[in-house]
Amino acid sequence: MKRPTALLLAGLFAATGSTALAQPQRYAPSAATAPAGGDKRTPEQLRKEVTERMRALRAWRIVEELKLDESASARLFPILARYDEQEIALAAERRDIAQEIRTLLAAPQPDDAKLTAAINRMVANRHKKIASRDERIKEVRKVLTPVQQAKLVLLLPRLERDFAQFIRDGAGGGNRPDDGP
Repeated sequence: MKRPTALLLAGLFAATGSTALAQPQRYAPSAATAPAGGDKRTPEQLRKEVTERMRALRAWRIVEELKLDESASARLFPILARYDEQEIALAAERRDIAQEIRTLLAAPQPDDAKLTAAINRMVANRHKKIASRDERIKEVRKVLTPVQQAKLVLLLPRLERDFAQFIRDGAGGGNRPDDGP
């Protein structure tokens, strides 16, 4: 595939997203932080722009590394986008449950029944996440050759780790605190 075609495809499929990127980042600048210089964009707008650029890079890397043609790209990226949206929703649910657990634990007398219910919801969320990823793999396997499947299985987690590390480094570094189960 010619490079201009790959770049065009990457741009077209930039909305496919990465779960590591689409989630609000714990280390992103707060809403109170003003953008540098005369830039009138809010931190949320800047975060969205960076996320979109990283999504475009993700799409470009997938096209390049898997040597996708336009037909395969047109079938693959909608699948990835659909499952990315599911993972984003599940991640938001996990953050809410983790915050609820932290709040419950901060009480002088934590309520065992409420903690148990929250933990059960967290476990159910994990099962949904695993099921979603398994379903994504099943659908992707219908679109890609075995070599492309293998490359994608190795590439996606690496891209997510790289992007997450880039975000942590750009936002002041530090280790991400453990959000629990």
